Amino acid sequence: MDREPSAPEIWFGHSILTSTLFPTVQPDASVPFISKRNGRYEFLLEPGIDSETRQRKFPSGKYPRLLMAWMAKQIRSAGGRKTDIVDPEAHQITIPTFFRLCAELGLPRGGKTVESLREQLRLLLACHISIRRTTGFVGGDIHDTVSLPIVKAVRHVRNRKNADLSGASFILTDEVWERLQTESAPFDVRVTKILLSGKSVMPYDVYIWLTASANRLSRDTFVSWEWLFERFGDGFKDEADFRKKFRQALAKVREVYPALNVTVPSRGKGIILHRSEPSVPPRAVRNLPLPEGKTRARI
Repeated sequence: MDREPSAPEIWFGHSILTSTLFPTVQPDASVPFISKRNGRYEFLLEPGIDSETRQRKFPSGKYPRLLMAWMAKQIRSAGGRKTDIVDPEAHQITIPTFFRLCAELGLPRGGKTVESLREQLRLLLACHISIRRTTGFVGGDIHDTVSLPIVKAVRHVRNRKNADLSGASFILTDEVWERLQTESAPFDVRVTKILLSGKSVMPYDVYIWLTASANRLSRDTFVSWEWLFERFGDGFKDEADFRKKFRQALAKVREVYPALNVTVPSRGKGIILHRSEPSVPPRAVRNLPLPEGKTRARI
C-alpha cells in the first residue's frame, strides 16, 4: 500500500469469528457442524434455517467474513456513541439498505451480488456457535461448553421491487458483541481487493490470522503443517496440495503486508513466525474512538 490507511479503511478481524470458522464453500448437507481450534478452545459452527427459503445451510465463502469484519468495524468505530448503524447500549446493528452495505464492503451493487449477500446475512444470523474447552485430571476429562448464538433478535426487510433497498436490523448477543469489540485486531480493508480477488479465501484468512498475531510474539514460534492444515485446509484432501496452496496464499499476504516476517523451510514440519511490525501502524489506530469504560490495548 502506498500510504497508511485512513480511519474508514481500518477494519477489525478476529482469527476465528471473522474468518476460518466459516467454510470456504457450502458443505454437503450431511455435514452437521464445522470445527476449528484456537489454543485450548474449540469453536463449533452449526447451520441455521434460512428465514426465507426454510433451508438449513452454513454461511460460507467471503461474504460472512466481510460481514463479521464490517460489524466489528462499526462497533469499534462507534465507541460508545449511537450512530445510524450502531446502538451500543442495545447491542443493535442496522443495515439501512443493501445498496449502502455493498458500497461499504466494496462490492458491486445490484443483481446477484445483493441476493447472495442477503442470503449469506440470513444464514450468518441464523447459525449457532459453541465454544468448547477440554481439560483433564488423573483418570478423567472435563468438557466445558459455552453456547454462543450470534443474535438475540433479527428483522429482515425485503423490498420486492428493488433488492438494493432491502435492509436488516438485529441485536447481537452480549458475548458476540464483546468479542468483536475487544478481541478483534485492526487490518487495512484495502487488502481485501487483492486477497479476495480469486476463488480462494485462504489468502484473506491467513492475513487475518497473521495480522492479529505476528506483532504480538515475544519469541520465534513454530507452527506445524498439521495445525495449519486443520485451521486453513477446508476443501483439501491432500496435505501436499494444501502446502502448495498455503505457500501461494502466503505470497499474496506478503504483497500487502511487506513487514511480515515468516520463514517457510523448503523441507520441514512447519513454518516459523518471527515478531513483525503490525500491518496497521499503531498511530493510525490511536485516532479511533474507544468504547465507554475501555482502555487502549497495546498493539
